[in-house]
Amino acid sequence: MSQTENIHNIRPINEQDGVFLNSLMNCPSVLQALNEVPSKLQEWTDAIKAWQSDVDEEDYIVLYGNTPIGWLGINGLLNEDKTVYLKMAALLPNYQNRGFGTAAIQKLMFMLRQKGFHRILLYTDQDNYAAQACYRKCGFKIIDSLTETMSNGKIIPRYIMEVSL
Repeated sequence: MSQTENIHNIRPINEQDGVFLNSLMNCPSVLQALNEVPSKLQEWTDAIKAWQSDVDEEDYIVLYGNTPIGWLGINGLLNEDKTVYLKMAALLPNYQNRGFGTAAIQKLMFMLRQKGFHRILLYTDQDNYAAQACYRKCGFKIIDSLTETMSNGKIIPRYIMEVSL
């Protein structure tokens, strides 16, 4: 059995996950890869409350056994064309580049297919080769490019990728 087969669950985020998200999203390599800025625990607590009341969005904690290792977030659940957006895919550094992201996204894709969604779109930085490799393993293809101003103020060339479910 491979390590990635031990991803037992992708479960909905709950109020207790603020501490984990704060730790994950303040990890220096994650901040750098996502062009984010440092955040505080209260921001994550508030965000979780907002997400839980937003019917257009779902957020999941990726578990390895019982250990939280990542976060997947989607939105666009109310789109009539059944297209959703992968707004976030982040893993702790020790679990990156080892197949965990691919396994987690594939589980999410299965769940979305079961709910009747037809397509997933995402945005990724053009220089984030590891993320692109993960997305390609899940069947995503680049369909367009753009430039965006990120949370940290950097102007970054990005790709739009899609996969049909």
